Amino acid sequence: WEQMKCKLILIFFYMGLTVYHTEKGTVSSGGIANHIYRVVGEEHTYQHADPTRKHLNEIFKITSHCSKPLHEAIKERIEEGYKGKTAIRKDAVQYQTHVLTGSHEEMKKIFLNDETAKAWLKANLEFIKAEYGKENIVRFVLHRDEKTPHLHVVTVPITKDGRLSAKEVMGNPLAFKQRQDRYAD
Repeated sequence: WEQMKCKLILIFFYMGLTVYHTEKGTVSSGGIANHIYRVVGEEHTYQHADPTRKHLNEIFKITSHCSKPLHEAIKERIEEGYKGKTAIRKDAVQYQTHVLTGSHEEMKKIFLNDETAKAWLKANLEFIKAEYGKENIVRFVLHRDEKTPHLHVVTVPITKDGRLSAKEVMGNPLAFKQRQDRYAD
């Protein structure tokens, strides 16, 4: 038992941490778009980035919405997916931003090898698709110009039955904790 306990402790010690952060967006998506795309003149949105490494960032076209300006992509996904009978409230949550990454040391190890990097990206895409639906992804961007590689994902909270409901999609705090656990797994 003592030997097994030591092995478990070592495994736990060497495993990196995962980080999954999400926020709701009710106002213009311009700020997050400027950050994601490193808009010149808006450097305050990405002051930790190294401009000489900007070419390492990758923009993935998961859906047709991923190639449109972000505000248009959000608007068009809502128009396409919303099946409600009433007008959408002006203060409704129209999008969610997600940051997916891990501890710095683990992320460095992952991105030393193309195969592990691709596997990490694929696992993250599968996680987001399972949690929010592929059709609701309007951005999927890898940043490698900062200290720790990370993904920025933007989704629109359209439910399976066509309602715009971040409350249902996000769930309560327990549901979010469980989602973070699923991400870590």
